Amino acid sequence: MSIIELNDGVYIEGLEVRKEMRGGYMSDEVYQEVVDNTIIVCTDTIIVNINRKTIYLAKRIIRPMRGLWWIGGRRKKGETPKQGMHRNFKRETDLDLTVDRFNFVTMTEYLWPDREQSPQENGSHNLCHQFVVELNDVELQKARENLSSEEYDHEFGLKEFNYTQLLDIEELHPVILEVYNKIFP
Repeated sequence: MSIIELNDGVYIEGLEVRKEMRGGYMSDEVYQEVVDNTIIVCTDTIIVNINRKTIYLAKRIIRPMRGLWWIGGRRKKGETPKQGMHRNFKRETDLDLTVDRFNFVTMTEYLWPDREQSPQENGSHNLCHQFVVELNDVELQKARENLSSEEYDHEFGLKEFNYTQLLDIEELHPVILEVYNKIFP
């Protein structure tokens, strides 16, 4: 059997990820056990305006990442980082962009003191791939209108921030500035 390296750093032994190798639906009870005992791998997408050196953030309303954040969600078994990122971004914004528009930036790791699933106080451990994408005005408006109301404050929407504005936000997670500096060195 041969080992194939995909262009986003994922290695596949054999020729393909077969359907039976892909993850599926888990009940809340099973997922609670998974979160208690494993690191959850996620993908995040940061919407940027390269010319203005700005990023767009939404206000998450669910744990563990309440407050200003970017678009993202967990990766499923059998997905490459780009496939997971594409699926999550489409689900949360209703934009079906080609994956070549997204660029990998970095990976971050979080230990959260709480989580959405019971028991919330058990927290979660997440490893996240961060990607960036630049949207045109029509795409940005569509993303704002279709932002998942299950996870984000729809009234807040997507707001644009430059570096100075980010520094003025009291409860901004420090990783946002760290990733901003990797996007705009």
